[in-house]
Amino acid sequence: MHFAHNRPEIDKCIVSFSHNRYPSREEANQSSISKAQREIAQGKSGVSHLILRACDDSIDQLKFLFLVQGIPIMCYAMANLLYSSLKEVVVVGSEEVETVLETYLRVCGDGGKSVQFVREDPDNLSILKTLALGKGRLRLDPDEVVLFQPGDLPFLYDLEKVLHDEDLVKHNLILWLNAREAMFPEYQANPASEFVKRNYHYRGLYKKGTELHDLKEPNIYPINLTRVELDIVEYLHQARKDGNILRAGIKKALTFPLRSLKIASHLMYHLRHFGNDLRKIRPDDDYKFGAHDANFHSGASTLLNTPFTTKLHNDPSFVSDVDALEDWEDFEDLIHYAKEKEGGDAGLSRIHPQGDLLTRFRDEAMPELKLKLPIYADFPSYVNGIYNDLQMGYVPFDASGCYTRRPGGEREIANAYNWYRAKCEAVKP
Repeated sequence: MHFAHNRPEIDKCIVSFSHNRYPSREEANQSSISKAQREIAQGKSGVSHLILRACDDSIDQLKFLFLVQGIPIMCYAMANLLYSSLKEVVVVGSEEVETVLETYLRVCGDGGKSVQFVREDPDNLSILKTLALGKGRLRLDPDEVVLFQPGDLPFLYDLEKVLHDEDLVKHNLILWLNAREAMFPEYQANPASEFVKRNYHYRGLYKKGTELHDLKEPNIYPINLTRVELDIVEYLHQARKDGNILRAGIKKALTFPLRSLKIASHLMYHLRHFGNDLRKIRPDDDYKFGAHDANFHSGASTLLNTPFTTKLHNDPSFVSDVDALEDWEDFEDLIHYAKEKEGGDAGLSRIHPQGDLLTRFRDEAMPELKLKLPIYADFPSYVNGIYNDLQMGYVPFDASGCYTRRPGGEREIANAYNWYRAKCEAVKP
């Protein structure tokens, strides 16, 4: 058995504005184009031209620096964290990230939090190194769980259910999984209700095999950094895309062969029951990996040598990250729609509780940052160039630098607006 007795809340966070880099821009672009072409050929609902960094970039193509409505994505993430009940935030990122962060704190304040910055290691951009850098700035007790998350979740402002989750006390690692049926319960009868399009490679059987969920990898990790062997986070991160989570388990099992023997019964249960139980609910499912919740939790806890669980959430902002240009367009479309509905900048404040603060940052700080950071000198031309390089067949900004939305998706945009407006009203004091 594995036991934990942690504090019942999280008040420290490591947020990563760092990402790995490809050896060259040519390799990065080819990887992005190939992935999108595969998804188009397979008829996937979520097609992604990934925003990728490269070592030979003259301007660092770091997604966290991209502007949404003239505001850096990382500023949305900082607003979310500083709006929460967190007390300490450690930011890991590049030199440009540090410049934006310093400007944000000067213009918008720190919300009474302790905010520290640590520079990424350009020679080791692994998530393991990022965690180590962040951990090095925190004083952690053995019973303390911290929040680790990437900084590309612009509208994840409802964090309290994660920071005060009842399962924190008894688990050292929690994966908040993106669950399609929980987020978009009417997606089959009303496809437009699924306003965030993603590809779900995993399957989970819950409630003793009676409830099936399409799952996607988590974007946030409550984790006890003093109790969890951190290599598993690196394995999960490396294998998170395209349903390759099984690779993470195999790598961990090879590291500790004796633990592998202990999970043999879990593996046998899975092989005997999961496929049959899945087919009872969905006979012709095509997936990369799946498991019964209880069997997976128990087996993973043994393999990781620490109490582990997963959670299913019903909040689309958890899955709505900005990995790709299509994701960036989704947020531009959403805020443009909100501005049209509400009239100018009031639109952002209707769907984001820190909308007024973010608008102030844009108006007061961006003229200065445009002079300091090349990525902002002519952002529309910069992004149009990326679209051309990735052979997307269109560009998002017109000749005058105004964003132009592609036709289609009107109902999805309206549904997103209505959902976020309701959520924003619910979390405002």
